[in-house]
Amino acid sequence: MTAANNFFSDLFLLAESKGIPRDVLLDRTGVPESALNAGDTRIPAEKLALIVESLWDHLQDEAMGIGQHPIPRGAFQMMGKLAIHEANLADALILGIELYGMVTKAYSAQLDIDGDLATLSFRLAPGHQDHKHLLAEIVLMSWHRFASWLIAESITLNHVLFDYSAPAHASEYAYLFPGKHRFNETALGLVFHKNYLEHSVVRSPESLAAFVRRGPKEFFMQPETDFSLSQDVKRILQRRLQEGFPIIEDVAGHLNMTKRTLIRRLKEEGTSYQQLKDLVRRDKAVHLLAHRAVPVSEIAQKVGFSDPAVFARAFKTWTGVSPRCYRAERLDERAVKPAGD
Repeated sequence: MTAANNFFSDLFLLAESKGIPRDVLLDRTGVPESALNAGDTRIPAEKLALIVESLWDHLQDEAMGIGQHPIPRGAFQMMGKLAIHEANLADALILGIELYGMVTKAYSAQLDIDGDLATLSFRLAPGHQDHKHLLAEIVLMSWHRFASWLIAESITLNHVLFDYSAPAHASEYAYLFPGKHRFNETALGLVFHKNYLEHSVVRSPESLAAFVRRGPKEFFMQPETDFSLSQDVKRILQRRLQEGFPIIEDVAGHLNMTKRTLIRRLKEEGTSYQQLKDLVRRDKAVHLLAHRAVPVSEIAQKVGFSDPAVFARAFKTWTGVSPRCYRAERLDERAVKPAGD
């Protein structure tokens, strides 16, 4: 998986400002200096992870020197060592919250339940220097990936909350934070169906060692291990997208269950057939808008909309911007040249 150049450039410049020599960073990542601030250059996730690890090691601070207070090196791994012995995800998250509350004041976290939804929220300590939102993004990514890894299932996010305005690279959030995005909230947050909290923790100390060894690379990647029914339905929809979406009865039959059972089980996972259709449509539309010079009207047809205006309204609901604005943002990113040119 690759990430937008701004993540690499911002992390690189942060590391350099914290005293890590530029030649050391270039040598460790293997990324040419010309890639810095080159908007049309996407960077492999493992390269970003190497810079994050360099910052962690150099500063002995998992807040990368951004927070008002440091997060001791090894805190994330310690949370993992304790959490894998808990019975379910709720207990594991509560333990993690308590651990972070003891070892750092960089941010506070809490878990709340309101109706069918659970919210895992975070508040960075006042006085932080997270002007590029790097710490906020990593906090959200790390807790989502870690929670999903604990139960060996990608947690479907109903909403992702950001306590800041939509940044210039907000379009990239469609990949990093699957779900609807709400900006200018009072706290950072992950909102998901409360049923996930009852799922058993299935990981072992051996698998934890491998997870930690892969390090922050996992943060920039969507969880790969997903045994949920939601994921099975998404795969069917992705395969059938070119032919037109199948009706729910056909999908249920393909999965050897009744329509009523499919609806019930998807509801237990905090989603619905319509929501999954929208996710597949959104991901395909984002890909076409970002990487191919395809007219918006044609993209609308490719993702199942006969009316481009209806597609535009739906896309704005999914991402917060219109298809044309999304494409314009990507073109603006590609127009940025490397420093010194």
